Amino acid sequence: MSNTPADNHTPMMRQYFGLKSQHPNQLLFYRMGDFYELFYDDAKRASQLLDITLTARGHSGGMPIPMAGIPFHAAENYIARLVRMGESVVVAEQTGDPATSKGPVERQIARIVTPGTISDEAFLEEKRENLLLSLAHQSRKGLDIFGFSYLDMASGRFCLFEVDGHEALSSELQRLSPREILISEDFPARSTLKLEKGIAELGPWHFDYESSYRQLIQQFNTKDLSGFGCESLTAAIASAGALLQYAKDTQRSALPHIQSIMVEHKDDSVLIDGATRRNLEIDINLTGGTSNTLISVLDDCATPMGSRLLKRWLHTPIRDLNEIQARQQVVAELQNTHIYTTFDQPLKKVGDLERILSRVALRSARPRDLLRLRFALEAAPELNSLLANAASQRLQELNQRILAQPDITETLAKALVENPPSVVRDGGIFAKGYDAELDELLALSTNATDFLAEMERSEKARTGISSLKVGFNRVHGYYIEISRLHSDQAPVEYVRRQTLKNAERFITPELKAFEDKALSAKSKSLAREKELYESLLDQLNEVLSELQTTSQALAQLDVLNNFAKRADVLNFRCPELHNRGGIHIVAGRHPVVESVISDPFVPNDLELNKTRSLLMITGPNMGGKSTYMRQIALITLLAHTGCFVPAESASISVVDRIFTRMGLHRMTLPAVAQPLWWK
Repeated sequence: MSNTPADNHTPMMRQYFGLKSQHPNQLLFYRMGDFYELFYDDAKRASQLLDITLTARGHSGGMPIPMAGIPFHAAENYIARLVRMGESVVVAEQTGDPATSKGPVERQIARIVTPGTISDEAFLEEKRENLLLSLAHQSRKGLDIFGFSYLDMASGRFCLFEVDGHEALSSELQRLSPREILISEDFPARSTLKLEKGIAELGPWHFDYESSYRQLIQQFNTKDLSGFGCESLTAAIASAGALLQYAKDTQRSALPHIQSIMVEHKDDSVLIDGATRRNLEIDINLTGGTSNTLISVLDDCATPMGSRLLKRWLHTPIRDLNEIQARQQVVAELQNTHIYTTFDQPLKKVGDLERILSRVALRSARPRDLLRLRFALEAAPELNSLLANAASQRLQELNQRILAQPDITETLAKALVENPPSVVRDGGIFAKGYDAELDELLALSTNATDFLAEMERSEKARTGISSLKVGFNRVHGYYIEISRLHSDQAPVEYVRRQTLKNAERFITPELKAFEDKALSAKSKSLAREKELYESLLDQLNEVLSELQTTSQALAQLDVLNNFAKRADVLNFRCPELHNRGGIHIVAGRHPVVESVISDPFVPNDLELNKTRSLLMITGPNMGGKSTYMRQIALITLLAHTGCFVPAESASISVVDRIFTRMGLHRMTLPAVAQPLWWK
C-alpha cells in the first residue's frame, strides 16, 4: 500500500499522512516514544537501504501497516547512512504532552535533512565540500544558457556563474561534484546530470527571476545586486533564489552565515574540461578511488578546512599573475625561514572552525563544537605572534584578518566544563561558578541528602526535639516528622501536612521552598542550561562575521603553509610565471608517479616557444608518453595555484586552458597548456 490517506484510517495514521503529504518524496521519521517509525512505502524502502526489520503492527484502513523503526538515540547514525546514499529525511517530533493530549500526541516537522543542506559533522566528510547546486536554464540568441549557483551550507560559501552549452554544463558539474542538485521540473538537460539520486525537482515558479531577485536582496539587506557584480546573470540569479529558499525551508531558520554571494568568471581561471579533469586524477583516480591522486600527494594540511580549500584551488587554478606571485612569495618566505615548522601545532588546534561557525549561525552547534571553538580562538594570538614579523604583504594581510577574540575566548573558558556532553539535552555543559542560579539548581538536585541532614540537625538543636526527623516520600513530598508524644512541642511555624498513627508530619516555609526547588531542580537546571547555551550562541553570532573572516584567513594560511612543507619534502621549486609566452621546464617530474615507484624517477625537460608550439611524441606502448604529457599538465596546473612544482626550474606563461584527453592507446590531443598568445 502506498503512502495515501484514507477516510477510514486511525486518527494517528491520518496525522501521519498529513505530515507525509507535505514531503511525499522524502523518508519520514515519525517519533513514537523512544523510536522513530517509518510506515508503508517508506518502511519498505528504509528496510532495504538500512537492512532493518520490516514488520507490521495493527491495522489501518482495513489493511496491516508495514512498519520499520529505529531507536531515537541511534537516529543520527541511520540518517547519516541514508544521506550518504543520496536520500533525504524528514524528522517529525512529538510536540504535545501525552498526559494532556486528547487523541494522537501533536507532532510537527522538526528538521529536514537532505544531502546538500547538512551541516552536522556526523553527516559530513571531513575533507570534502558538501555542495548544494541549483541549475536554471534560459535560451539566448539560440544558445542554451545554464545558470549555476551553489552553496556549501557548512561554510556559508555561496557562488554563482553562467555557462553556455551542454559540454560546459557537464564540465562544471564534474568540477563541483555536488551532493544535491535542484532543477525545475521542466529542466531540458536532465540526462546530462548523470545522477540517479540527490536530485530535487521543484516547480518552475521556484526559478522565477523576479522572486529570486527579491530573495537575494532580502538575504543580503541591499537595494539591488549591483555590488556583487551579478546583475546581468539572470539565469544564475533565478537558480540562486530557488537555492536560497530551499535552504531556508530545510533548515527551518534564517541563514545568517550566508552574508555574501560571489561571482565566478570563467576568464579568472584556467579552463579544465571534464575529460582532462578525470585524466589528471586531481582528487579521484580513474577507478573512482582517492589513492594515487594529486591531492593524496600534496595534502598535509593541519585543518580539514585547509584540505578543502586546497582541493578547491587545485580544481580551479587561477590566471591572475599578481595573485599567483603573492602566493609564491608566501611559500618562499615560509620555506626559506623554515617558520612553516612552527605553524602546524597552533593550526591543528584550530580544527574545522569554518563548519563550527556555520552550526553556530544555524543554532545547531553542540557543546563540543563550542569547546573546539574555544581552542581555535586560543590559537589565534599564538599565530598572530608568529606572523608579527612576516615580510610578505600577503602574510601581513592574513595576520590582520586573524582576529583574536579575548572576551569571547574568556567567556567560553569560564563557561564550559572540560569534557562537555555531546548534546544540550543531556545537561552538564557549564562549569561550576559560571552561573549562580544554575549552581544552586544543580546543588539542589545532587545534594538534597546533605541539605536534609543539615536541616534535621539544625531543627533538632533549635527545637530541642530529639525524635525529630526530616524525610521525603513520593506522595506527600518533603516533611518534618515528630513523634505523637512530642508533637505538641512543634513550633508555631510548623504546618501539619499528614497525621500518622504514632507521628505527625509538618512542613515549614523553608522546607516548602526547598521542596519546590528540589522537585523541579533537574528540569529547571536543564532549562537554565538551555537558556545559558542560547545566550552563548547569541554572543557568538554578534561577532560571526569577524569569526568567519578569521576562519577564511586561517584556511589560506594552512594551504600556503602546506605548500611550503610539501615543497621541502618533495623537492619542489618555485616556477616563474609570466605573460611572455612559452613553457620551459628543466628536469620535470610527475609528482604522483614519483611518489609511488620504488626506483628514482627519471626527470625530463620541455621547451615550447613561439617557434616551437607543438610537439609530436612517439614511442612504444608503456614507454612513458602519457606520463610525460600529464606531467607537463600537472606542473602547469600546480604553478597556477601558487604551489611550487616538481622540477629543477620552470618558466611558464599564464595559460587559459589545459587539455589531456587520453585514448585507450594513444593521446588524441596534446597534453600541454595553451598559452594565451596561441589564440
